[in-house]
Amino acid sequence: MAKDYYEELGVGRGATADEIKKAYRKLARKYHPDVNPGDKTAEDRFKKISEAYGVLSNEEKRKQYDSVGHDAFVSGGQGYDFSGANFDDIRNTFGGGFDFDDIFGDLFGGGRRSAGRNRVMRGDDLYYNVRIPFYDVIHGNEYELNINHTVTCSVCGGKGGEKKACPTCGGTGQSSRNKGGFFVGSVCTSCGGSGQVTVKQCGTCHGKGHVESKERIKVRIPKGVDKNSKIRVPGKGNAGVNGGASGDLYIVTNVQDHPVYRREGDNLYVDVEMDMFEAALGAKIEAPTPYGAVTLNIPAGTQSGQKFRLKNKGVPMLKGSGTGDLYLVINVKIPSVAYEADREALREMMQKYATSAREDLLKKGKI
Repeated sequence: MAKDYYEELGVGRGATADEIKKAYRKLARKYHPDVNPGDKTAEDRFKKISEAYGVLSNEEKRKQYDSVGHDAFVSGGQGYDFSGANFDDIRNTFGGGFDFDDIFGDLFGGGRRSAGRNRVMRGDDLYYNVRIPFYDVIHGNEYELNINHTVTCSVCGGKGGEKKACPTCGGTGQSSRNKGGFFVGSVCTSCGGSGQVTVKQCGTCHGKGHVESKERIKVRIPKGVDKNSKIRVPGKGNAGVNGGASGDLYIVTNVQDHPVYRREGDNLYVDVEMDMFEAALGAKIEAPTPYGAVTLNIPAGTQSGQKFRLKNKGVPMLKGSGTGDLYLVINVKIPSVAYEADREALREMMQKYATSAREDLLKKGKI
């Protein structure tokens, strides 16, 4: 029974070129001999899907296949013979549209297009944890920090020494080997795919291209930072590779708790104690804020747990502009009554001002 190229790739006859390419890429990753060493079944499957893709990825050959069918591409009634074939042979047989470099570029470290290049890599980011007082949250601050990072070697310019083209791969960064009758490419083990080998190692960085450095830098802690806030210092991470940019330094803040203020986002909360007489009769009190004490009138009949809002007395907003609010949370303190005469006076007041709230709660709580 003649094979169906569309079935081989698992796509419909109306599939777009991108869908065909995507299907082949997925199957090639799964069945490629380098991924399945010694697996004859996977190798045969890879040959079949490669044949199917070679036809369907070419617009003219696909039209011919759709019109005539599989017989248009057989050789001696057997289909295309892969024995002894390598990637170039397959590419030449199927013509344009069959780009192994494009298909396997991200599977084997860049493929032929980038194998001969030294890969430019950005340096690693660094993270420093800094413990700061609550004061810095409100006012900000500036610190001088000692950091350890790597910098590009000034002697060799980050190259690691004098280099030449790798004699094993000829500077391509790839080697090939016969596998099951055809050649497969892989990263050159001599140069690691860079296409170059070191002739003379740099005596300063010993071939690394970077050196360790201790540096003292100034870091501005902005207002409004919170626990685990990250402050970015560009270019103060580790050195890049092959001319790549340096990474960044991130200062991670660990803010100390304050004995008075509790923080929730940009708002602050502070517990304020009042005795029951102040709460019942009302009072003028002084309350703390991070910006200095304020005086405010507490109305008569204030209940324990009641909150009073002081606008713009909270934490400066780290992102955007503005300041959060401060909430005073009233805690009514009940005194111990030592004298019988005072207790009798309280009983008389209780008879006069008692409420039935608890009785109402019992009624509502009955099921």
